[in-house]
Amino acid sequence: EQWIPCEEKLSEVDPFILRFWFSSLMISRLQAKTGEILSILKQNKNNWNETFYQLLARNFGMKTNALPFELLAKSLPLPILAKHKNNLFQIEALFFGQSGLLNETLLGDDYFLSLRQEYSYLYKKYGLSAIESHLWKFMRLRPINFPTIRIGQLAMLIHHSSALFSRILESNDPDQLRKLFEVKASEYWDTHYRFNKPSEENRPKALGETAFNNLVINTISPLLFVYGDQHQNQEMKDRALFLLEQLAPESNRIIRKWNELGVESRSAFETQALLQLKNNYCNYKKCLNCQL
Repeated sequence: EQWIPCEEKLSEVDPFILRFWFSSLMISRLQAKTGEILSILKQNKNNWNETFYQLLARNFGMKTNALPFELLAKSLPLPILAKHKNNLFQIEALFFGQSGLLNETLLGDDYFLSLRQEYSYLYKKYGLSAIESHLWKFMRLRPINFPTIRIGQLAMLIHHSSALFSRILESNDPDQLRKLFEVKASEYWDTHYRFNKPSEENRPKALGETAFNNLVINTISPLLFVYGDQHQNQEMKDRALFLLEQLAPESNRIIRKWNELGVESRSAFETQALLQLKNNYCNYKKCLNCQL
């Protein structure tokens, strides 16, 4: 009936054994994501840049809007975006137009109407087809995580980035990596969270530390691991693990419960390992397969 079967005896475990077990758990967690990434890579005919872009977009939606973000990226291939990379407004028009969010109302403010006018030209030019706007979820989300804000941030990232996946492959320094993602949505979103509804506050909608950490944990690190595995590059796989060791520990319901039981996490590497332990061992009573 307890949260984990060994709850009362956990304090007797040698911390060294626990840390050693973390490494195996983390590698198995990354390997579990390998199949999904390879499947997307196959769909993209082994195009790593397109695969990275789709996975990155999916992560911008977090759990709530992961699917519509993935569909948005698939509906708007990188080669089209590359042709308009130097024009932020056109990239925004493409993203917001393809999201279906420009079809929600006939009238709106100047920015909204200008986006729609620009998109009406671009979608005919490329023969595009937008996704359904009802797929996007706003309920029970903090306004900073609204899909409108996230799409704006993704548009700015595409606008500012050049050969982003190649630069990530070359980056050994987490701080250098963080600089690549120091972006904010365009000026319109300083005073808005949704189209045509000005907010009382005025502040830039920058991609925060938590959002960056989520990108590293769920997209960059797994993709580096798979890339290293596919190219037989152990250094790349080690770097995927090193990035997680440099990130602050996550905070969620499962991690807080581990903390209550005396298992403190020092990095995202360890919190990911603890999630793997709980979800893949403790929940299924696989005690005989557990190092503890």
